[in-house]
Amino acid sequence: MTTITIITGTTRGLGASMAEQLATSGEHLVTLSRKPSDALANIASKHASTLTQLNVDLGDAKALMQAVEALKPLISGHDRVRFIHNAGIVTPIAQAENLNDLEVINHAFQVNITSAMVLTAAILTASDKATDRRIMLISSGAGRNASSGWGVYCATKAAMDRYAEAVKLDVGERARITSMAPGVIDTDMQVTIRSTPKEALPSLDRFLGFHQNKQLGVPDTIAKRILAALESDTYGATIIDDIRQYPA
Repeated sequence: MTTITIITGTTRGLGASMAEQLATSGEHLVTLSRKPSDALANIASKHASTLTQLNVDLGDAKALMQAVEALKPLISGHDRVRFIHNAGIVTPIAQAENLNDLEVINHAFQVNITSAMVLTAAILTASDKATDRRIMLISSGAGRNASSGWGVYCATKAAMDRYAEAVKLDVGERARITSMAPGVIDTDMQVTIRSTPKEALPSLDRFLGFHQNKQLGVPDTIAKRILAALESDTYGATIIDDIRQYPA
């Protein structure tokens, strides 16, 4: 049986860690990211993995649709298909009265959830002959508990959770899907959060504390746990999931 794994948002952080681990599998890995990675290519070559790097800004509608068309023929013929939508942005971070830039808001929705919908549709269509299809949407606790200043981010992640549930109703047993919260991880997203003025993000001290007290997850460690969950026999039994519920 042959496996293809498609993953978005692999430039750095959790996505880069997952991609690097997947590149050791000897299977076909497809990344959708803003720029290619020579380091990833070297890992794939060393482990005889097939690597396709599609360079795309998921916030650009035209570029996204071009990537979709490039992706479809790569999927055909594989027995096992995996899709991880990891790409996401936390901005804009602002109080409700300041969320007035339509372009910025639309960009966040497109990267965080709209692109996931479009890619999921393409992958499900192209993989209709596959015997084992698994989709993982990287969500957030912010989609399950509202936070002041995070109106847009919370909305996109809540949408992701509900979308995952709707997809499961659509596909039934023909595919497995979860919306997986990865916990708080030491990535550039946390740097962005910590640099936000407190008047925009009243919970700033909490995030500063995570960093100061070394309570942030390590990307490589979380990536390993996420990929193990994706391949577990029970994957998809819990649609709205959290990696912190799995053994370390």
